[in-house]
Amino acid sequence: MTPQGTISEDERYRTSTQYRLWSFTRPSIHSLRTTTNQLAAENVREAVRRARETRAVASADVSEADTENSRPASAAPEGPPDVEVDCLTVEEELKLVMFYCRQTIQLGDHLKLPTEVKATAIQYMKRFYITNSLMTYDPASILKTALFFATKTENHYFRLTKFAEAIGKTKPEDVLASEFLLTQGLRFTFDVRHPFRALEGAVMEMQGMANNTIPVHSTFEGRKPTSMARRVKEAHGKAREYLKTSALLTDVYFHYTPSQIMTASLFIADEELINWYMATKLQEGSEVHGKVVKAVSDCASMLQAIPPTAEPSAAERKDIAALGKKLKKCRNPEKIDLVGLQRAKREGELAADDKIIKKRKLEREKSTKEGEDLFGPGIKKD
Repeated sequence: MTPQGTISEDERYRTSTQYRLWSFTRPSIHSLRTTTNQLAAENVREAVRRARETRAVASADVSEADTENSRPASAAPEGPPDVEVDCLTVEEELKLVMFYCRQTIQLGDHLKLPTEVKATAIQYMKRFYITNSLMTYDPASILKTALFFATKTENHYFRLTKFAEAIGKTKPEDVLASEFLLTQGLRFTFDVRHPFRALEGAVMEMQGMANNTIPVHSTFEGRKPTSMARRVKEAHGKAREYLKTSALLTDVYFHYTPSQIMTASLFIADEELINWYMATKLQEGSEVHGKVVKAVSDCASMLQAIPPTAEPSAAERKDIAALGKKLKKCRNPEKIDLVGLQRAKREGELAADDKIIKKRKLEREKSTKEGEDLFGPGIKKD
């Protein structure tokens, strides 16, 4: 219960864009990803067919102009227009997204970025690829943009030229080329609620309970875990590791609230301690208590699917390498050069602006001329 006129943390979270736009059931997020994958595959196959037909026509034109010793036209295209492209499946895309999330953490470590910046960048990546496919937009490019964009939204200033230089083999325009695409994919919502702050608050409260600076109801005082102060400290360190890795590489952000994710990480670290803690916060045995415990337990299971210290096995690395090669063969050829597309868009907008300026100038000149024709030329002074 909260005092009258105040808003609970749960009610506050339900007003956030993270809850309203980026919370899903497991079936609903799978359905969205399946739809995205199918639409992208259709677009890729159509774009590849057009590209092959264009190459075939261009090759035929060249062959007709060449001498009889020229290469035959049929050898020019990479494949006939009717050969279907082998596209990624939903599961394969998810494996690659996880790989690039790991790459984001490594790049963030290389740039010495705070945990919150890396965590926000990964959520941007994961949100973007719910309604966009890796076959359409290159994850290596989106990764850099997401990380740079996260430095801005998390108020960690990083000059663009220095950022691009620190990454290596990257120009500022490479980072900015997909910035508008990313913001569109994020539905122009940039706030990400993380469980890190909630963890620090819960740990401080439990330390107070352990040191008797925060009173505990007599019902629970006698059941207080042994060596509680030490256990709280140890659970804090283990839980933070789960939040820095496992929580970012799984889908927990889409299914649970930050406080549930935080509690689940502590639950993994010390189940007895957190069961006692939850009992002190909620009426033990009540319906709400049962629901919260189940949600925390389910979230903990999802976190444990990828332990903090887990590294891809040799077989998994081989699988990722094969998927990377497959992705190169099923990329949408019309979306590969994001820098060129961005440049063409800007030039098109400038050309459109020039046309508008010229049109308005002609309209003014025409209006002036019509005025002179109607009333005659201006009277000249002697």
